[in-house]
Amino acid sequence: MKKLNYYFTLVLVAFITLFSFFNMFQIVSLSNNVIKIVINNLLPSLLPFMILISLCLSLGLLNLFSYLIQWIFKPLFKLSPIMSSIYFISFFCGYPTNVKMIKEAYELNYINQNELQHLLSIASFASISFIFVSLNLENPAIIYFCHLLPSIIKALFYHQHYQFQTLQESLTKLKQPHLNFVEALKQSILSSCYAFIFILGYMLVFQFIGYALSHIIKDSFINAIIQGILEFSSGSLQLLEFKHTPLVYSLICFNLSFSGISVMMQTDNLLYGIEYSFKEYFIARLYHGILSFMICLVLYTFIL
Repeated sequence: MKKLNYYFTLVLVAFITLFSFFNMFQIVSLSNNVIKIVINNLLPSLLPFMILISLCLSLGLLNLFSYLIQWIFKPLFKLSPIMSSIYFISFFCGYPTNVKMIKEAYELNYINQNELQHLLSIASFASISFIFVSLNLENPAIIYFCHLLPSIIKALFYHQHYQFQTLQESLTKLKQPHLNFVEALKQSILSSCYAFIFILGYMLVFQFIGYALSHIIKDSFINAIIQGILEFSSGSLQLLEFKHTPLVYSLICFNLSFSGISVMMQTDNLLYGIEYSFKEYFIARLYHGILSFMICLVLYTFIL
């Protein structure tokens, strides 16, 4: 996967560089739109979560929360206490904060490689604020339900035995954190800004690709679908410019759950140096997207 990612990046850089020379004004306009999306939608909804969650992990606060949440999530999803808290928080924090949280838990030896792979397959959701605020939908709760349900179904079929975490074990990490507060805060801010560089960079890249494809594919609806596959947030916003039909809502659900090639590339970069299966991760995202699409389509067509 590392070689594929490297060569794919080289091709993208070469293509975008050549494309930019012949479409300078359009590139400036697209860049301006992406920066607006990041500043108005993603920055306020993702950055605070990134910093706070990273800080809680470093200071051991998440271990205390794990003690509380394990009594529900361990019997239900057969997850370890720390996996339970990561899964629960991922319902709200959004891409790629969930991946960053999983990575940091792995680096702190809270989870092993197999647990990391399992969390990548189930703990991947769009930000709740993006769904309820940025999309400005008539019934965002329905879209959110369709987005969550496939992951919950898959999580229910996971079978692994774990011991309950005692309160004393939880307090040990709290009393003896990996870093002091100042160092933990500094590391949290730097790592979060680093993650946002990936977000902005890949959003720009896939916006450019989407614009280039629009010169070949003239149908604006198909272009919006392709843009959603490439980059889920801008693609979903483009789909909402069309009549709000069950198909449009279902495609938005697919975008949110599939996450888009952009988020997958961000994930691969964030997990650089960690041995994980990108193929399994991709299949899990595809399964999540297709099932979300089907559930949403059935709800809006036959029930609502």
